[in-house]
Order: sequence, then structure tokens, then C-alpha cells
Amino acid sequence: MDSNAVFAVLLLIVGLGILCAEVFVPSGGLLGVITFLCLVVSLIFAYRAWGTSHPGVFAVFCVMLLLLVPTVIGFGFYLLPRTSMGKKVLLEAPESKDVTPFEKDALRLKKLVGQFGTTLSMLNPGGLVSVRGERLHAVSDGLGIDSGESVEIVEVNGTRIVVRPGTPPVQNTDAAGNHREFEQSPENSTKLDFEFPTA
Repeated sequence: MDSNAVFAVLLLIVGLGILCAEVFVPSGGLLGVITFLCLVVSLIFAYRAWGTSHPGVFAVFCVMLLLLVPTVIGFGFYLLPRTSMGKKVLLEAPESKDVTPFEKDALRLKKLVGQFGTTLSMLNPGGLVSVRGERLHAVSDGLGIDSGESVEIVEVNGTRIVVRPGTPPVQNTDAAGNHREFEQSPENSTKLDFEFPTA
């Protein structure tokens, strides 16, 4: 085999090897420049070996070079995330459960919207609320609420419930034990700040 052909093939292999290393080793583009020089010199030797005597072989060499460069780059990026170094360099996307670790708690708390509880501490604006025997972190949606007050859960903010003062409706039963419609407790009934004049 002609020495020009040998150098052409060797420089092609070396250039592709350095190109693959460029994917793994951050060199600031130095390895990329070396790769480019190796491939250009490889083409020069290939032209000397086959350019005039065997143009078909030279054309195949050029096509092979054009196909191998993107293939090696793609192969390098395919292998990189699967190596220990690649896992350190490329940060994997976090899973949804890692991004929202309290998602299950938030869904459970959302089911409590509309329920009533009792404040265990003063909400100014945050504090503790007891709902169905469970102690929960709560935030008042307005002014502070004293301890021991009845509150209604109006929404969920992260892992905290948002509450406002409210008394659960009173459920009445008739003499036969049938449930009537809910009625407001006296504390929640509308009070007028004036009275109608009597005749």
C-alpha cells in the first residue's frame, strides 16, 4: 500500500479519535482544532494516493469522511451520559416526585377545602389548626384569628391550608329522624345593626 494512503487512513482514525475525545474532555476547542487539521491533512494524503490514479476511491474516502464525522460526534454524545464522568458533567433532569416532594400532601390537603376546624394557636397570620383531629399548619386569609376559634378551610397554599373564620352549619333532624336542610348557626346568622320600628 502506498505510504500516502497509509497516512491518509491513520490520520483519519486519529482525527476521529480526537473528535470523540473532544466530547468527553472540555478543551476550549483545542482538540477540535487538532481534529480539523488531522482530517484536512488526511484528505491531502488521500488525494495524493488516489486523487489522480483512482478518483473513485478518493470520492469514497471523502464520502466516508463526511459520514464518519457526525457519526462519531453522535456516538460520543450517546455514550457520554452513560459514563460516570458524563453523569457528573451532565446533570440529569429531576423526576417530578423530586421537584414536588409534597405533591401527595398537597392533594390530600385539597380534599379538606370546605371543611371546618379549630385553631390550636393564634393565627398571626400563621399557626396551627386542628381538623378532624389532625394538626395542620395554617395561614389566615385576612386578620389574625385567636386560639380556639372555629375556622373554614378555603384553599391550599403549598403544604399549608388557608383558613378564615367560620362556623360549620347545624344539621337538624325532624321528629322522624330525617335530615333537614342545613341551617346556619346563630353565630353565623346575619345581624342587623338597626331594628325595624314597631307600630
